[in-house]
Formats: sequence, C-alpha cells, structure tokens
Amino acid sequence: MKFKGIAFLTIIVLLLNNQITKAQNISDTIKGYVYDDQGNPIEDASVIVEGINLSTTTQSNGYYLILLPEEKNYKVHFSKVKYLSIYKRLHKKQHAILENIILKRDKKIADLEDVSVAANTAITTLRQSAYNVVAIDAKPYYNTTMDLAQLLDRASGVKVRSSGGVGSDYNVSLNGFSGRHVKVFIDGMPMEGMGSAFQLNNIPVNIAERIEVYKGVVPIEFGSDAIGGVINIVTKKGKRTHLDVSASYRSFNTYKSNIDYGITTKKGFTFNINAFQNYSDNNYKVWMEEIKNVNTNVYMQDPQWVKRFHDNYHNETVVTNFGFVNKKWADRLLVGVTLGQEKADIQHAYIMKIVYGQRFRKGNTIMPNLIYQKNNLFTRGLNLKLAANYSKNHNQNIDTSARSYNWLGEWARKATQGEGGTSTLAKFNNHNLSSTGNLTYHLGTQHTFSINDVYNSFNRKNDDAASVITDGSQSAQYLERKNSKNILGASYKWDYNKRWNTSVFAKNYSMSVTSPVNVATNVNEYNYANQSKSQSVMGYGIATTYFIKEYLQLKASYEKAARLPTDNELFGDQVLQTENTSLRPERSHNINLGITYNKEIVKNHSIYADLGLMYRHVYDYIRQIVEQRYGTQSSINWGKVQNMGINAEVRYFYKDILAIGGTVTYQNLRNKDRETSANNTSPNAIYNDRLPNVPYFFGNTDVSVFLKDIWHKGNTMSIMYSTQYVHAFYLQWPSLGEASTKFTIPEQFSHDILLSYAMKGGKYNVGLEGRNLTNRKLYDNWSLQKPGRNFSIKLRYYLMR
Repeated sequence: MKFKGIAFLTIIVLLLNNQITKAQNISDTIKGYVYDDQGNPIEDASVIVEGINLSTTTQSNGYYLILLPEEKNYKVHFSKVKYLSIYKRLHKKQHAILENIILKRDKKIADLEDVSVAANTAITTLRQSAYNVVAIDAKPYYNTTMDLAQLLDRASGVKVRSSGGVGSDYNVSLNGFSGRHVKVFIDGMPMEGMGSAFQLNNIPVNIAERIEVYKGVVPIEFGSDAIGGVINIVTKKGKRTHLDVSASYRSFNTYKSNIDYGITTKKGFTFNINAFQNYSDNNYKVWMEEIKNVNTNVYMQDPQWVKRFHDNYHNETVVTNFGFVNKKWADRLLVGVTLGQEKADIQHAYIMKIVYGQRFRKGNTIMPNLIYQKNNLFTRGLNLKLAANYSKNHNQNIDTSARSYNWLGEWARKATQGEGGTSTLAKFNNHNLSSTGNLTYHLGTQHTFSINDVYNSFNRKNDDAASVITDGSQSAQYLERKNSKNILGASYKWDYNKRWNTSVFAKNYSMSVTSPVNVATNVNEYNYANQSKSQSVMGYGIATTYFIKEYLQLKASYEKAARLPTDNELFGDQVLQTENTSLRPERSHNINLGITYNKEIVKNHSIYADLGLMYRHVYDYIRQIVEQRYGTQSSINWGKVQNMGINAEVRYFYKDILAIGGTVTYQNLRNKDRETSANNTSPNAIYNDRLPNVPYFFGNTDVSVFLKDIWHKGNTMSIMYSTQYVHAFYLQWPSLGEASTKFTIPEQFSHDILLSYAMKGGKYNVGLEGRNLTNRKLYDNWSLQKPGRNFSIKLRYYLMR
C-alpha cells in the first residue's frame, strides 16, 4: 500500500510520454513582456487564459510564456495589484504570438501597501469554484499579533476552541464537526505529524498569504478523509527579495517575534527562511468556585479570583527552503527543513479544578521536506506536483512530583509520586512520513482529468525511566504503535462554458493499524504482542456550480465520505489523552448547497454575500469523552449522528475606506441512535438529543476603517473593531438530569479593537490591540477559562526590492 499510489502516477506519466512523438516547441506559445507605463518590467503579474485553466505569472524581467492547446480565439487577462487590469483577444494564426503589455497604475490604490481593496485573483477564483469554500486574506492582519488559529476563527462556519492562553490545546470546529473531523494542510501538505511546535495556534499570521476553508466536500487534490472539511494555509511565495521583521509584547508577560527573509535571483535560484518564537507566563486570573484543601483533599466552596501560577510556555521554530523556480525542468523545486522546540507547563487537566504545580511536557521536531512542480510536463496541459516530508518528533512528559496542589499555589506532600496519578518520565518518539502526488491533464478547453495520492505513515516508540513494570499488564506501553493510511483519488471536471462547470470524483481510503493486544489464553494473565489489522472504504462525489449572472452564483455538492481515525485518537498523546486502538472509520453522506452574490451595487459601494446549507449523516461517529476522576480524555465510536445547518457571511465595502461585515452559523448536531442495547431492543433515552459540548449558534462582526495620508502622505491608519458571540450550550446530554443541575458553557460575547499605522507605504508599522475589552469570563470548553482583558503592541519592518 505504501507505494501503490505513487507507482500508479509513475505508470500514467510513462504511458503519456510514450505517446508523444515530438517535443514541445516555441511555435505553440503566447509570450511577451509586461511593463508599467514608465517602461519598467512588472514581476509577478498574473496572466490568465480564460476558459481553459491556463495561467502563469511574469518573471523578474516581466517575461511570460503560455502554451496553447489549439488554434482558436483566446481572451487573456493581465493583472497586478495596484495596476489597472486589461484583457486582450488573441488568435493563434502563426507559430507564435508575441504580445507586450503595458499596465497603468491605479492611482486610487497606488499608495496602499498592505490593504488590498481590489479583488484578489486567487481568492476570487477560489470562491467561484464548485466547492463550498471561503478564503481569508491574511495581508490586512500582518500588523497584528494574531496567530493563524485566531485568524481562522473569523471565517463563517468556523469556531476555534482553545483551552487557555498561548500554546494551549485548541480544537477547530467546522460546520459542527471538530477536532480530527477537520483536516489542516499547509500548502496542500497535511499538518498531521508536524509536531506541536508548528501548529495553527503558534504560527504567526505573517507566514500566510491566505487561509482557504473547504466546508464538507473537498477536491481530491487534498487527498483528505475529512468529514467536516479542510483548512489549507497558503504561505507567502514572493518572487522578489523581501525582509519582514516583527516583535510584539502582550499582557501576561507575552512576547513574540518573527523574521521572514527571501530572495529569488534572475537565474531562478530561490531561498527563504522564516523564524518565529512565542513566550508567555500565561499568568492571567481565573474564577474558581471551589478550592481544594490540600491536607484533606476536600473541595470547599470558596469562590474567588486566582492567578494561574504554572502555565509557562515557549516555542522556537525555523522554517527554511531553497531551490529553483521558473526553469525548463521545473516550475518549482524546493528542498527545506523545519526545526522546532517547545516546553509547556501543565496547569490543569481537562477539568479545571484538577490543578498541577510541577507537571510539564517538552519536545522537539526535525522535518525535512521536498516540493517539485512542473506544468506542461512532456506535453501541453499535463501538470505534475510532488511533495513529501518526514517528521521526527521527540516528546517527553515529566510528572514525578510527590505534591498535591490547589489553585492558591498551596501544596502538601503525598505518599506517591506523580500529580496525575502515576510517576512518569515518559519519552515517546513519533516518526511521521507524508507524501502526495498529483497529476492533472487539461484536454482542450473543457475537460480536466486528475489523479491524486496521499500516503501517511506513523510509528511511535515509548520509554519511561520512572516506570517500573510490576506485572504483564504494563508491558504494552513499551511496544511500538504503527498506523499507515493511503487515500487514492481520481476526478474529472467538465467546463461546459464560463457559467457552468461540474466535477465528479472517487476516492479509496485504506489504513493499517499495528498495536499491542493481550494474547494470553488464561484470565488475569497478560502476554502482549503487536497485531495488525487493515480496513478499506470507498467514496465518491459530485460538485457543480452555475452563474445565473456574473455576480450571482449557485453551488451544489454531494459526497459519500469516510474518515480514518488519527494517530492521537488511536494511540493517545501520552499526556492527557488515552488510547483506543479499536476505533472504526467514520462513514458519512455530505450535501452542500450555496449561493453567492458579489456586486458593485452603485459606484464605490459593493456587497458580498454568501449563504450555505449543509447536511451530514455520519455512521460510527468518533467523539471525545472526559474521565471525571483524573480529567483525561479518550475517543469512542458513538454511532449515528446527523447535522443540518446554515452559515452566512455578508460584507459591505465603500471605496477603499470602509468595510463592514459579519458571519453567523447555526448547526443542529443530533444523536440518531434509536436503541442502546447490543440487540437493538432498548430505547435510547438521548435519541435526537443535541450532541453535548458542541456550540450550535455563533457568529462575529467587524468594522474596518482605512485612513490614507494621515500625518504624512503615503501613511495609512487602519482601525478594526470586532465582536464574537457564542450561544450557551450544554456540557452533557440535554435529556439527562435536572435542568437546575446541568453544567452549561455560558454565553460568550467579546469585543476586540485593533489599530495599526503604516508609514512609508508599509515599510514601518506599529500595531496596538485590545482584546476582551469588557473583561468577560470566556470559555470555549467546560470550566477552562481563556484570558481576560489584555493589550499588546507590535512593531514591524517590511522591505521588498
């Protein structure tokens, strides 16, 4: 299974190559140069041949080249931010067309460096696809202290739930499905196995160009088994020399810094390095109803504000890539490595009243990677993308203290070591290999064929110097855990015309899990040995879109999908999440409907609106449950779950001065298991209950004002005000227990304000932020409080040549 997808791709390439009788030559091209109105070459301008999925960008000298599939009329679009776009109608009559283009600067936006008021080509193209997808432009937030998780939280249908401050655990919820139901990618590569030092909640927003959010049905290019959807982080890929340096300080002794440097030479050599760090004491105050008496271990009613005293976090990460771009043998060939380390104190369990005073975890990551991309491989329209990374994560969980703590920082000695119940110096080494291969062929102007394969392997080895094996039941922890997954997909897209296109696809999901099993034949005997089991599931789907008008779009999609259990769900995290290797894959029917309106209603006044409806029916749904005594968490197959929901986004723009918008989401995630017993005869008391501990109604609003030439020509002040709302929801099943005794995650309503001042066209920048201005008690999870009112300042220097 490991190589079957890549081998299949190789065979396809060789077969296609065998059919080619002559090499491509310059006689099949449109080529030329793009200049500004002063005669200077324009780099990175977009050149798009409409209707046939062909595009490129200009090189540093303004040169572009596109291969044409047949002799006919073509409409070519030339564009660049801060320039007026133009269209050219060209007819391929001869061996080659030489077309030099002059783009005039748009004086209305020429002075704006960091605020794009024109439609971003990539984001617009994404929104116009048949899939239910939205995109967030990261550029307006470069002067803030946001991480990627905080930016993602602004998308419609998305809720990012965190368990505390900087470096805390987080969970992405998308259309009602959360955690591992939502897959996260960076430049199309899965982030599973990349290590905790390189995750959404500690990566600065400056690393990204945009965030793409696919809700439900996703293209095969991601090779994803996500029932909830896919998050794809698209990183910056500037083709010029640039330097981006920033540093910030925030309440609770939090400071962050980031440096991004990149260079691309005229000969195509490219190099980029991005380094960032985060540090925080996370010593904000939380409200506790009960305080434990450390001498009697009895919890007493003593409501008061207490300060977190053991929640220090820091991480340092370096990402570097080098290689070549725009060569005859490769459009992109990059080799790189990611190095990261982190240390995190553990203040409490998944139940906040269970508090620790000395427990912590640490880890480091080494991840080399390779990217290869070539368009028009061997023949026109044949595009190949290959990517792979290997991640080695060394982690350690340290819990040897013989103390019992309470929230006042008081402690008493206990008879045994280990605040979590058992003394441990557990070390575990995670090895993760990910590879993806995609082959796409454009046949004429209407037909596109794709095949995609994603392979992932994981294995973990444990070692614990503090653990003593007293009987065979404990020997399982030292046996190796393995999990390998392969997702092979194929698709066909038909572009009937500019208004209507449809895609059909199929996927094969397969996995193999190796884990310890007790093979002893007698009761109360333990003889653990590794055993393997394999599973395979088929899926398929269709996605279509139709433009009623240029500004009014309809979308519909269906998928019979599957989701394979993740490594953490199967094997735990060796800290607070326990293993369950008997998990079965989830199976689901997904339906999405959408309508989008995007139009300048009158001069300088534009409206963007998006409405999405979704339906999910899931079998063997995997959900997390919390063990009440020790506060640990595990995953189980629940049964049947149904979700029907709606999400909407509306935005208004006035020139490049004002933007007002908001999103709202309602999702109705229900238990659909009618019976509870093994023979399906006992009625289920919680049938049709809303799933507990899942927010079902939430949204956000924001207002942005951009003031140009403030205090000096070329300087821009940005003011952003935003609110976030989450309706109250139950921790446990609504039908169980008395209403007065049910635990509820209360209503959340927070206010933030962001101010930034960009000088010299964005070369020098200052950002100020105030978050949770009303100092509300905020919870994403039961009892796990987030920071109160806090402030920050960020200084940023940006240079591009």
